[in-house]
Amino acid sequence: MSVPAEGLLPDSPMLTVEEAADVLRIGRTKAYALAAEYVTSGGISGLPVIRIGGCLRVPRWALLELVMTGRVVRLCDASVIDVLGAAEDVAATDGD
Repeated sequence: MSVPAEGLLPDSPMLTVEEAADVLRIGRTKAYALAAEYVTSGGISGLPVIRIGGCLRVPRWALLELVMTGRVVRLCDASVIDVLGAAEDVAATDGD
């Protein structure tokens, strides 16, 4: 008997890596390894996560997408360096 993936997910819009591991039925260490893979691959593969302060969180909808379709979603198409560089460019032109 299969259980719908939505019934396994907590109601919170953001899950901890450990909660996502429970949904995926994998260990905590493997979940953190997949989260690290997501970060280093630029969102191409792994467990979709975002960093909030010093915490990693998994968006519920991204985990549901992974479970239901096997598709890893990119949560952001801009890299941090691109965003910081653009902010510096804007700050530099504001003084002109």
